[in-house]
Amino acid sequence: MYLHEAVHKERSRAMRISCVVPTKNRAEMVCVAIASVIVQDTPVSEIIVVDDGSTDNTLSLVAARFPEVRLLKRSGLGPGLARNAGVAAACGEVIMFLDSDDVWLEGHVSNLVRTLARGFPVAYGVTRNCDQIGGGEFFIPEPGMAVEGHCLAALARWCFLIPSAMAVKTEAFVAVGGFGAGELGEDWSFFVRLAHRFPFGFCGEEPITLRYLHAGSLCNCAAGERLETLLVSVSLALAETEASIEDLNRFQALADWTRRQGGWQTIQQWYISLKQEEFI
Repeated sequence: MYLHEAVHKERSRAMRISCVVPTKNRAEMVCVAIASVIVQDTPVSEIIVVDDGSTDNTLSLVAARFPEVRLLKRSGLGPGLARNAGVAAACGEVIMFLDSDDVWLEGHVSNLVRTLARGFPVAYGVTRNCDQIGGGEFFIPEPGMAVEGHCLAALARWCFLIPSAMAVKTEAFVAVGGFGAGELGEDWSFFVRLAHRFPFGFCGEEPITLRYLHAGSLCNCAAGERLETLLVSVSLALAETEASIEDLNRFQALADWTRRQGGWQTIQQWYISLKQEEFI
């Protein structure tokens, strides 16, 4: 074993990592998600599943299949506040998230830990998205579009990462107050607040997360009130930062255009339209 590999493995063992999984009525999906954490070559210290008011057998199935998993029962929080509840109960110095319909790919933990070890309080990687609505696949961020370091200006243009493909030091998470409420845009707003205070590290072009876009995905409903909530949430987060006037005006133009157009089923469809209009 090379010296740098040995040092990396030793740091990984010493670092306490908590995995937080919010879920609701996704019994089989969340079990697949949890299994992808357990098989990682770099183990996490704990897995915390936050059940946000399931009416199916999610709680009993997880307890039966994964007795080592910590289960928290909540109701009606939404994904962002459910993640916050998991972090509040966590013991890790580093938090990694996994939505219950996503999967960590091989090397997910080790790649994020290696990036944090380069001195970043926040690390993220590429997500491969399997689109079961429109067909095909796409990547977030797109190849060659990743940003490292100060990312606020890039996040004022678009949200280029997802919670299931990032790691954050607990102290940084607490410093920005965690996620906000709502089912859409709570992640983008959180990333904006993080980017205002902390640099992001990028762990490479090889995907570390697999995301399924299906009929029950929260990103499968990008119309009307839910999209308006997203726009307001991100706008308020940007207003609290030191984003440039140019970036603020650009996002406002994006929001105004979005309100005039409408008519998208998914966030990805909206994204494609924004690219065509050269907002992104």
